[in-house]
Amino acid sequence: MLLKLQNLHKVYKSGTHALKGVSFEVREGEFLVVIGLSGSGKSTLLRCINRLLEPTSGTIEFMGQDITHVKGEELRHVHQQIAMVFQNFNLVKRRSVLTNVITGRLASLSTVDSVLERFSPEVYEEAFQALRTVGIEEKAKERADALSGGQQQRVAIARSLMQYFEKINNELGTTIICSLHFLSLVRRYATRVIALRQGGIIYQGDPKDINKEWFKTIYGEEAEEVEIR
Repeated sequence: MLLKLQNLHKVYKSGTHALKGVSFEVREGEFLVVIGLSGSGKSTLLRCINRLLEPTSGTIEFMGQDITHVKGEELRHVHQQIAMVFQNFNLVKRRSVLTNVITGRLASLSTVDSVLERFSPEVYEEAFQALRTVGIEEKAKERADALSGGQQQRVAIARSLMQYFEKINNELGTTIICSLHFLSLVRRYATRVIALRQGGIIYQGDPKDINKEWFKTIYGEEAEEVEIR
């Protein structure tokens, strides 16, 4: 088992109980999608998995290792193996697309090399390959803030590829865990889906089994499904 969460809770200092006893496992090569209303706990869950947030209680195991409270060098090692694409992209707007992609390797690059943008030919080639994968190699020299929102997201995806991921899900075998808002996309890409509501899991299974009734349970009686193709 690649990833295992057991009884995960996250309570913020404000008192918000964002995750309430979340437990699930992720097998290697899965494309797992987390869905739910805004405020259901999706972002908190992903940030806990990536160890950008400290869980209040429960455990997170990655490749058989308990990473719930790792720090320092152990945490750096975890970040070299788990890449994350943020919803707001987290790109450095004034730096080039290529440099933004290379920052995905910062966990394994020295601080001096990163600040001076002193990268090896191998690192540059790896970054170009990541951009080729998402179809925007021609944007490599442009500033990140010159791109459209969709292009910026693809840069962020390319940046995530700069970690030690060898392949991307079906084509390359990399395990994917993400949050998507449209069920049409979930059904197209996901091998399994987890639905959160008020910090807890209310559905876990095949995305094709989310019928109209389940959709209303997850998103509310007034929600209407929008198709994105």
